[in-house]
Amino acid sequence: MPIAEGDSVPADAAGRTLQDGKPEPTTLAELVAGKRAIVFGVPGAYTGTCTNQHLPSFAENQAALTEKGIDTVICMSTNDISVLDAWNAAHGAAHVTMLADGNGDITRALDLGVDLSVAGMGFRTRRFAMFVDDGVVKALNVEESPATCGITSATGILERV
Repeated sequence: MPIAEGDSVPADAAGRTLQDGKPEPTTLAELVAGKRAIVFGVPGAYTGTCTNQHLPSFAENQAALTEKGIDTVICMSTNDISVLDAWNAAHGAAHVTMLADGNGDITRALDLGVDLSVAGMGFRTRRFAMFVDDGVVKALNVEESPATCGITSATGILERV
């Protein structure tokens, strides 16, 4: 069953972030502990909707996120950390922490995966956005279609914070 509002984020499923330019293992729980966080998931860096709508919505709304008291914004995907870092750098969203879930462990723990084999992409993270307060999911929006970015955009999730 997918993670739901009121649930705690999984404690032990690990991915990678860049620390001092090096990939380091971390968990989603570690990244959101003691913070008001927005976590959003994308099917893939450099893909159409992710590149043209989803990441830019968070890059362009940094002030609104800060006004709502958001301490950290995390983007996760089943891409590797090098790809996510390059993608983020290309979009000027330095305030967004990239969380690589290359093995899909966090995606599976959240039960927010989708099989996009029909598009040649294999197992991916569903397009979602959630507001997490000190590790507890307070709001969760999941798109029905991976090509849609409405309720999972920065403005879409901020309506629920």
